[in-house]
Amino acid sequence: MSSTKINISPVENMYIRLVLAIEDMDKEKLVDLGDSYLLKLNKKNKSGNELHFSMLFNKKLINKVARSTNPTVTITKNKNLISLEVSIMLDLAEPLKEDNYYWIKREFATTPAFEISYKMNEEYFDKKILQHLNDKDISEESTEV
Repeated sequence: MSSTKINISPVENMYIRLVLAIEDMDKEKLVDLGDSYLLKLNKKNKSGNELHFSMLFNKKLINKVARSTNPTVTITKNKNLISLEVSIMLDLAEPLKEDNYYWIKREFATTPAFEISYKMNEEYFDKKILQHLNDKDISEESTEV
């Protein structure tokens, strides 16, 4: 049974790191396009956060670091199971507020090419990002002399 984990956190009060990890996904969930695979993923959790992710990647990228800059992509295969990890650094202003949600929408025309859309409820975004930024601001203010 595969698991999908997404983690979002502030980095140095300047960036947001978004890490998507898909572990032990059955290879049969991939669309075989000859020398490439297509992965499409749509998930929604109980709190209303939604993830829409698609990636087109060459089969040769399996068991190699597919990309080592921003974004970082690693695809591994163990028997018939595929694991994928994508790490993206985003600008603090990139998540857009819409009603009671924050959206991150990005397309990467890289190798491998992918697009990600992540919708977070406001409470989750506050807890994961804004609260940490506010704590940092408060501690910086209190140390100024």
